[in-house]
Amino acid sequence: MPVNIGAHNLHRTLKQISPHVSDDDTLPVLNAVRIEAEGGNLFALATDRYTMAVARIATVETETWQAYIPVESLPAVLAWLHVADTGVVQVAAERDASGSIALTLTTATSNMRIVADSSDYTHYPNWRKTIGDQLESDMEPVPMTSFTTEFLARWQEAGTVLHAWQAGPRKALVLADDDAGFLGLQMPVRYENAKREPLISQWLTAFKPTVEIDGEIHRLDGPWLDADDDEWEFTGRRNQSGEPLMSLVGIEGDDHTFAELITSFGPVKQPAA
Repeated sequence: MPVNIGAHNLHRTLKQISPHVSDDDTLPVLNAVRIEAEGGNLFALATDRYTMAVARIATVETETWQAYIPVESLPAVLAWLHVADTGVVQVAAERDASGSIALTLTTATSNMRIVADSSDYTHYPNWRKTIGDQLESDMEPVPMTSFTTEFLARWQEAGTVLHAWQAGPRKALVLADDDAGFLGLQMPVRYENAKREPLISQWLTAFKPTVEIDGEIHRLDGPWLDADDDEWEFTGRRNQSGEPLMSLVGIEGDDHTFAELITSFGPVKQPAA
């Protein structure tokens, strides 16, 4: 029995998940969108092992069946649904004696039939368990995580705003929309030697003001002591030549460049930590 769905909704659903279909032809089981009708929902899902996306549309009908849209047929299906626009589409699946599964899309004026060999998809991933395990994971601190940027770009079709969380350092990044119509997973990259603290330190160091004197870099984010152990600090200002201006702590209006500080009041040093 078919389920009835707005063509626009089905078109949007397939666009949301289509970036996640695998193009690895050595794994034909992943070279298709899987369609499932079950429990008053039509699910559409795709995965290439690195990311997984599932979208659902609530239906009045409570049919149960599975079908596939091979990756090579997906552009034609999207184009057909785009033309159908605001119409209602009857979506049905039928398995024949040879094991092929025919997915039929029918509107008041046209229809489309996609046939897939079910033997190619015998071992489709258990997506319910995969997603369930991520959703039910206990939350752990995530000091730092790493993701492949190529895969991050896939989520732009899913929605303007997505909510995201990660249950632990080696858990998937979970992305979901507001109305539980779309959910995605992206696995992190395992860079075991990557640490957050060195990255933070490098950036903070880059932000700090510095000055170069005779080929040596001096940081200006802390105090400096002159030959008499009087404390000087960077004023945050520079002269017209771009040289940083230093002032004696407690004395205003008597600024000197760092070079002048060394020449007139040096040697200078930073206090011990």
